[in-house]
Amino acid sequence: MTGESNYITCYKGEIFMKNYEEELETLIRAGAKVVEIASFEWERVHGFTNYVSEILGIDWYSWSSVSGLKIWEQGKLKTINPDCTTLAAVLEYYLNNESDMLLVLEDFHPYSETGYPVNIRYIREMMRPQNYNGDYKKAIILSSPSKFVPEELSKELPVIEVDLPDRSIIEIIAHTVVEEYSDYCIESEITPKLLESALGLTVMEARLAFAKAIITNRKLTDEEIPLIISEKEQIIKKSGLLEYFHPKEYLTNVGGLENLKEWIHKRGNAYSDDAKAYGLNTPRGVLLLGVPGCGKSLTAKAIANEWQFPLLRFDLGKVFGGVVGESERNIRYALDVAKTISPCVLWIDEIEKGLSGAQSSGKTDGGTSARVFGTFLTWMQEKEEPVFVVATANDISSLPAELLRKGRFDEIFFVDLPSLRERENIFNIHLQSKNRDPNKLNLDIKKLAKSTEGFSGAEIEEVVNEALFNAYASGQEDVEMKNLLECISNTSPLSRTMAETISNLRKWANKRARFASKDLPEKVTDLGADVPRLHQESKNPFIARDEL
Repeated sequence: MTGESNYITCYKGEIFMKNYEEELETLIRAGAKVVEIASFEWERVHGFTNYVSEILGIDWYSWSSVSGLKIWEQGKLKTINPDCTTLAAVLEYYLNNESDMLLVLEDFHPYSETGYPVNIRYIREMMRPQNYNGDYKKAIILSSPSKFVPEELSKELPVIEVDLPDRSIIEIIAHTVVEEYSDYCIESEITPKLLESALGLTVMEARLAFAKAIITNRKLTDEEIPLIISEKEQIIKKSGLLEYFHPKEYLTNVGGLENLKEWIHKRGNAYSDDAKAYGLNTPRGVLLLGVPGCGKSLTAKAIANEWQFPLLRFDLGKVFGGVVGESERNIRYALDVAKTISPCVLWIDEIEKGLSGAQSSGKTDGGTSARVFGTFLTWMQEKEEPVFVVATANDISSLPAELLRKGRFDEIFFVDLPSLRERENIFNIHLQSKNRDPNKLNLDIKKLAKSTEGFSGAEIEEVVNEALFNAYASGQEDVEMKNLLECISNTSPLSRTMAETISNLRKWANKRARFASKDLPEKVTDLGADVPRLHQESKNPFIARDEL
């Protein structure tokens, strides 16, 4: 964009997500004197305002503490009072101006913080109808990057929260950028696949990503998608809440868990138009509970790759901020990004750690954790977009009971220690991933599987890795059975110090979840009472949480 006059073409009001411009018009016609619009995208806020001003046949103005007061005329904002840089000055101008008008106050939120009670009083005065002689064609629009409603205005101030752009808005941006950079762009083809690659970006971010692609390759086609995605990854990472993954794992890389794999294949077919026409609901997600190191996180990555969906890793622990309202804003932003990028897989690893403080939230953090948890639960229950949530958890006792009830997730699976047959599969998978053929190396996979009773998949992987290190250090031509058996004998699996806990997990899962594996679990062997344990290894999570 160059200068003030080059606004995006959506100012005509032809294409907007959720008809925000009509919502703004309705509020003003209904008598709202002050409206807040929460969005980083100032261009779209101006677009909504311009649409309403044309419908009502009135002028609209923009004010900022840097540029002063401007009026929209002949397709651009013209400065009419550059010295009007204080909030008191612009509000006095607004009150004394008897003509119909809409006034956009840019970045009002700092003026509403503690220490500026006069500004809040000004806004409350503006909301009083007697100041306007019943004329609805005059209103103030508070434009801010995010929702900020002060307590004093919470009962009076209507708020419009603007979602991230959908495909139609992204398409407008793409065509606008191609036109603006026509001297650079020698080829352009705006395809649905190209537009999807930019979902999750704001208008400004999408504009920059498209422009960088054109400057780099002198064109904007599907060949520039990797550049767009790379730019999007960096922008998403800046939030610190979401991480864009490129998984390489497939379900064939997951040993065993046939029940879970079969369920995933069925759910993967539910995203087609035929499935929707058949009456199938959009899958919500799956909760994977169980023993650490048994493939829960690996399965989350494999689902995204299997379905060819983008994979977003959501760190719930990073949601919580020190500023009042920041945590709630963070959770809404993360879920909005996931919703916009959909269809996608939203992976929440070890969800119990992010939600651990929800139940005592009222006493410990003023209810912040409870509100964040409530926002997440409501979104899980009500979401219509194809965002498939894969949540994993090791400690069932830390999960709020509300999360475990039907309706939040499509299914809850218990991932147990691998059976004998599954351990054979896991050994083959990890050896082949290292370009080793067990048959050519005369490795007795059945013997290795029998020797690793009680081992998790992660512990078997580490046995293979350690055996390769030892073989290489010894100058061997390749890994041998003796290397693997030696590593097995030197490994004490976690299951031997958590035998009681695992047994109780199985009892719980037998009534409240589905088993991910078709095989019956093997009995876990305790090391005995004389072996020291860590506190977390010896506790029984079901004694204190019988309600689970």
